[in-house]
Amino acid sequence: MGSGLDAEELRQLYERFAPVVHRRALALLGRDADAWDIVQEVFERMLTAGARFRREARPMTYVYRVTTNLCLNALRSRQLREPALLEAPEAAALTPSQWEAADFIRHLVGRMGERELEVATLHFFDGLTQEEIAGMLDVSRKTIVRDLDSIRKKAAELGRLPEALEAGRG
Repeated sequence: MGSGLDAEELRQLYERFAPVVHRRALALLGRDADAWDIVQEVFERMLTAGARFRREARPMTYVYRVTTNLCLNALRSRQLREPALLEAPEAAALTPSQWEAADFIRHLVGRMGERELEVATLHFFDGLTQEEIAGMLDVSRKTIVRDLDSIRKKAAELGRLPEALEAGRG
């Protein structure tokens, strides 16, 4: 494998990260079959980008970013194929605030740009702080503040910003 990952390394990564990727994908997409498709795509990316993955200081950051981006792409694609279908997650073990955040994010798809959706997911669904998001996306905290302000304004215009999502988030 020219990627720098051998079969044993990939197996170990799968055992370590597949459950995390699946839980995250199921929570965001709401469908078990779609979540397993995302697991497969994440590991395909790890395999083809093995050298880049190895250079990551925090492999979980890479896994979360790739998973989040693939899920958001899947939601965009689903919106084009099934525009009237916005369902609740199937068997995802979500807290009420995570369920509300996942529903909120599904409603934002197609109405916001890629980075805004990623920031919204990291902030509202994962509960990351502005500093944590800035570090994960390699941008300034000020950029994240601007993105969150823009997200809140657009969401308010759509009537889709649940107050519970704002409680205690910084």
